[in-house]
Amino acid sequence: MVEAKPMHDRPDDLAAFYEALNGATTTGELTAVLTSAMARLGFRHACYHVVRLDATGGRMPYVLHNYGNSWADHYFREGFLEIDPVLKAGPVNPLPFHWNDVVNADTLNRDQTRMFSDAREAGIRDGYSIPIVGPHQDQATVTVIPDEAGDAGRRLIEDCKHLVHVMAFYFDRHARSPLINERLSSRRQKSLLSPREQEVLRWTARGKTSSEIAEILELSTKSVEFHLDNAKKKLGTYSKTHAVVKALTLGLVAM
Repeated sequence: MVEAKPMHDRPDDLAAFYEALNGATTTGELTAVLTSAMARLGFRHACYHVVRLDATGGRMPYVLHNYGNSWADHYFREGFLEIDPVLKAGPVNPLPFHWNDVVNADTLNRDQTRMFSDAREAGIRDGYSIPIVGPHQDQATVTVIPDEAGDAGRRLIEDCKHLVHVMAFYFDRHARSPLINERLSSRRQKSLLSPREQEVLRWTARGKTSSEIAEILELSTKSVEFHLDNAKKKLGTYSKTHAVVKALTLGLVAM
């Protein structure tokens, strides 16, 4: 376990983080800077999640993380994005919070309970989330997961929380513009997706199966699969879950 030091004893960590972040312009570079900095502090995983409203009021989520493709695929495939109580807790908790402090196991439904069980199996346990409200009231959250669970993880968070807070706010301020620019640069890519392909991807992101989407959109299951296959090809992805993750990251579909 990394031995944490107070923020005033870690000026080199902040300086290195600022320098690396100022040179990051793509989602891949931003993800690497955030996750590497948090790993040096003793956090196994880090995630940046921001939701913007589009012109129609739809939610445009962006997600940067190092949870791994296996968990990300499972998370979106099972529709956890729509039911995740941690994401719902962010907008109503202006202060940073431990997941266990805001999520009451007695109030979780069956799917939410399964989500946390699956997360624990993937090594994602009690996280620490920092809500950030942007200039246009768009909500962002930086989350870190300690290497160790339980009391050891809590001690690490307590020792590092001020440094993590500073890094989180600086990361948010720096990351929003590149994410917006990448979204703008993806407009041509988005224009290649037909409205139906965008619609099918949006319902897939909500955890719906092809047969369920077919019923919702009054299409055949074969037609839904056709639109999903076209979207995968246009996005250069290998699976429908990969297509959903890429579309959400680039802001190509609204939730």
